[in-house]
Amino acid sequence: MPFGFPAFMLPLLGGEPHTEPEDPELNRQIRGERIRMLFAPTVPVALVSALVCVALAVAISDQTGRSWAIAWAVLCVLASMVRLLHLRAYRRSSQRDHPMWLQSLTLMCALHGSCWGLIGMMMPIEDMVTSAVLASTLVGACAIGTFTLQAHLRPNLATNLPTLVPASLMLLSRQDTYGFFGGLGLLSLMALMLFESRRAERRITELLWLRFTTDRIARERTHALVLAQRHSAVKDQFLATMSHEMRTPLHGILGLARLLRDRLPERPGVLHESRHQVELIERAGEHLLHIINDVLDFSRIEAGKLQIQHATFDLRTLIDEIVELQRVTAQEKGLRLLADVRLPHPCWVSGDASRLRQMLHNLLGNAIKFTDVGEIRVRVATEPQGAGSTVAFHVQDTGVGIPSDQLGLIFDAFHQVDGSFVRRHKGTGLGLTITREIARAMGGDVACDSEVGKGSVFTLKVPLHPMAAPAQAPAAAVSPVAAMPAFGMAQAAPAGNEIGATAVPRFSGRILLVEDNPVNALVAEANLARLGLDVTRAEDGAQALSMLQHLERPFDLVLMDLQMPELDGMEATRRLRCWENDQRLEPIPVVALTANALSTDRARCLSAGMDDHLPKPFRVEELLAVLQRHLPPTASAVAA
Repeated sequence: MPFGFPAFMLPLLGGEPHTEPEDPELNRQIRGERIRMLFAPTVPVALVSALVCVALAVAISDQTGRSWAIAWAVLCVLASMVRLLHLRAYRRSSQRDHPMWLQSLTLMCALHGSCWGLIGMMMPIEDMVTSAVLASTLVGACAIGTFTLQAHLRPNLATNLPTLVPASLMLLSRQDTYGFFGGLGLLSLMALMLFESRRAERRITELLWLRFTTDRIARERTHALVLAQRHSAVKDQFLATMSHEMRTPLHGILGLARLLRDRLPERPGVLHESRHQVELIERAGEHLLHIINDVLDFSRIEAGKLQIQHATFDLRTLIDEIVELQRVTAQEKGLRLLADVRLPHPCWVSGDASRLRQMLHNLLGNAIKFTDVGEIRVRVATEPQGAGSTVAFHVQDTGVGIPSDQLGLIFDAFHQVDGSFVRRHKGTGLGLTITREIARAMGGDVACDSEVGKGSVFTLKVPLHPMAAPAQAPAAAVSPVAAMPAFGMAQAAPAGNEIGATAVPRFSGRILLVEDNPVNALVAEANLARLGLDVTRAEDGAQALSMLQHLERPFDLVLMDLQMPELDGMEATRRLRCWENDQRLEPIPVVALTANALSTDRARCLSAGMDDHLPKPFRVEELLAVLQRHLPPTASAVAA
């Protein structure tokens, strides 16, 4: 046992305070803080002790003898000075939590207490007034020691025992009533102070334990938060990079496939077979694009970054458009797609048209995928809900159905009912998960009722508030994809909905295409040229900026890629806007033409001074929507 008092005394005082020997770091912190608390009041205690002992020596010198009183006062002052020197050594130490400081402080307290206890041995027991003054002073000294040394019992014992015991014995030596009362009173008071000191020590230990445990938890939480944020940032960067790297070649594949398909005739023969094969390439690419979009959506949902926009759109037109698109896919499987839409025409509501379109495409696509024979029915009607109304979409199929024990799992990520190693129905298993999360973010929900062998009914309920008809129908109400730049359609549009099969507006003007990828540049140039536009290409931002910084202003629109060598599209646009501002010129419309398809990418493009955002791979109708917003069309049109 370290310097202190016999072990048999500690159980009488409550034993050692509770510690956790298996956690040495926490014990070290608690020990260090307790030692600091013991040393903290050393300066005021030493000064008060020196002043009081000098004053007391002067007061009792006539009763105890002047020489003895002065010698005692000098001894107490020296003890105070020793404690101050000990404090100085402690403050200079680099290991203040070392157990030796507790041991040495206990020794200093014992020395100081012994010096004060000497005055009890000089007590004139025949003079009760002087004895009472000395006893009161010693009790006060012990009380101060108990209060200032409550962080640990050992220094308290080292102070109180040598201070009060001599005076108690001197009073008991009178062997009369006053002596017994005074001596036992001092001993009882000392025992009470030590008992309270022990309780205070326990409370302090527990508080320190809680404090450092809480600090550790806070540090661990902060570290975990930083780590989670770092992992989230890495994940976001990985998804953004992979999305860009996959979309860039996919844009070239889909674009070339569409150009090639439009140039191949439909008449029977080898060219017709080639056209069909190109259509298969296009569909495979669109399916890959759909998977990429699902992964990005799911990542956004996991990160809590799903955003819902509110705008006025024609719900009836949107539903008719989706049904017509999905009817083509259903007919290819020999299925009937029936619609019972109990809504006025038009039906203007407020909500997120692109998100609603995405959910309906997912539900209808699922119904068609899991139905081999029969039909799919779509029923749409409004239902009252409080002060507003909810639109209910019921998608019923005659497919394989879902077992009752699987109904609670179908909305889980990556889950499919036929989840064997080789699955009959391909897919990521994210469609229903994304649909449910979007519905809930919009204040609604989606549910399913199913019976094996008879089919399923998916019910989507979304609050959409009725609105007055706008003065001019917004483009988002009729454009399948333009309103949702970060997401592709869940089901590809039919082949006939292409530039080569229907009349489209013809434009006039000069376009600066800033694109470093030659394949993607070829696709964009071909599509723009067929719309009647004169296209000039720049291979990087620096070359584009040089072309644009002419007072003649030869270009009407800039399609700007983002990731390019030398100077990227963001910085090129910033420099262009600064130059236009200095020259007091009307800004040229700049559209980001990029494979960066996240919503944050769109916001970054707009903050850099761009006017619009067209993600790759894009369909011709998406390009048309952008051109219509920034270029006035001519009266003529081009047809197949």
